[in-house]
Amino acid sequence: MGLALNEYHFQLVDPNLADTAVSIDDDTGVCNVLTADSPAEVTIYSDKQGTTASNPLTFTNGAIRFFTANTVTTVDLSILTATGVAVFAEDVTPSMHRIVIDTRKREQTLVIPLLFNNNVETDTGFDLPAGCLLSPYDLGLRVTAVDSTETIDVGILASESGGDANGFITAASIATGGMVNLIPQITGGTNIDYGSTNYVGALLATVIAGADAVATVGGWTPICSYRTDGVAKSISYTCSAGSDTFYGYLYLGYTRMP
Repeated sequence: MGLALNEYHFQLVDPNLADTAVSIDDDTGVCNVLTADSPAEVTIYSDKQGTTASNPLTFTNGAIRFFTANTVTTVDLSILTATGVAVFAEDVTPSMHRIVIDTRKREQTLVIPLLFNNNVETDTGFDLPAGCLLSPYDLGLRVTAVDSTETIDVGILASESGGDANGFITAASIATGGMVNLIPQITGGTNIDYGSTNYVGALLATVIAGADAVATVGGWTPICSYRTDGVAKSISYTCSAGSDTFYGYLYLGYTRMP
């Protein structure tokens, strides 16, 4: 006998392909099922018997199907298709069976949930396809649950050729809630104004740390043309040793290029 579970079933559709939305065939895109209005993942099941399913899920023929406890009546979905189209669907209910994908849109923002992991590089399950152009100005980090004295790195899985575990974000503080300012800031010094706090990684910027001395003013040069190659592709993150309370979101903007 099955458990008392809610069933969710979604098909990716593209309204641009015909007068009526056409189903998209996608066998490698992923969907992360999250608690509504929270980066915490929902426990999901693959059948009515309560067989635990992996989260994120992988699409089959552009469709996903999963079950939750019957107390879960809405979820958020973070989706990345095989072609790099990103969608974040909020407050989704079991009665909604289609996710609209605009395959013509070039500019994308991928939303990825983050969770404390005590100095272990964690693969998010989201892989950027080749041809995604990234800029440090389209990178965001939001802390929803703080972790005092701790930091986070975000990048591309170090085990992949060309990967860099802190290539996007380097040692950003997660001790304060809200949006984290990642771009280098100017500090007014006694001797000279200088570039101080910087959290942008080496894939997106070249940085020289500054100090309150004429010879070490520092500076940064954004790299606005980092293009994914489809080899170094798995987005990962690493919280510092001792992290145990952090939750948040990564906002990764990019442009899909030919």
